[in-house]
Amino acid sequence: MTEDRNEPSVFVARLLPADFTLDRSKALSVQLYQLLRDAIVTMTLQPDDVIFERALADALGISRTPVREALLQLSREELVRIAAQSGTFVAPVKREQFAESALIRKVLETASIRRAAEIITAHELEQLHDIQEAHRRAIERNNTVAAIACDNAFHATVCAAARLPRVQQLVEFARAPIDRVRHVTVRDPVVADLTLKQHQKVLEALEQHDPDAAERALREHLDDAYARQQAAYDANVELFLGR
Repeated sequence: MTEDRNEPSVFVARLLPADFTLDRSKALSVQLYQLLRDAIVTMTLQPDDVIFERALADALGISRTPVREALLQLSREELVRIAAQSGTFVAPVKREQFAESALIRKVLETASIRRAAEIITAHELEQLHDIQEAHRRAIERNNTVAAIACDNAFHATVCAAARLPRVQQLVEFARAPIDRVRHVTVRDPVVADLTLKQHQKVLEALEQHDPDAAERALREHLDDAYARQQAAYDANVELFLGR
């Protein structure tokens, strides 16, 4: 991490896509929350990076109030830390936080997939097939950001099929530390292909409306992924803990 990462102009350039515009008809704080959260989860903003409220507000031509509201929500999710008299910084990915997130995800997803296997519709199964195909294309293009988005979409669609929207929301929040690790370390095409095969096994169990097989396939997938993510975390621990 170089020192110029924490220059206001560099921060704004990293954060704002060239075509980014705010929709003034919608809540600005919600849009800023999503913008900042995406940048943190994808590791565009890394642990200990400074978040320049004024520079961001000035670049967008808005007051600092919606920026602060967005940062307060991110602070509640432990994605930023607000230090009195010092500023606002991207939070580290702590080992215990990462492990807890994996546990929460496993408990919630393996419980919900049993319900999904019983009531999933033909349309939802078709959606999962489409996601699998998009995931395969992202891997072929070596687009890791798109591949992770497809991976997450697959799991979200399974959760949605269980008709448990609050569980789906909790999984989304819990997954943030895991995704931060993945966006740094997921580069191995062999691992990407393995994920596709594991997802296919889950999908086949859902097509059979077999709760036991679906839970077993998902549990094996999540356990395998967590073991690899733990190793990746350990190999990059200085980055995740910040300075």
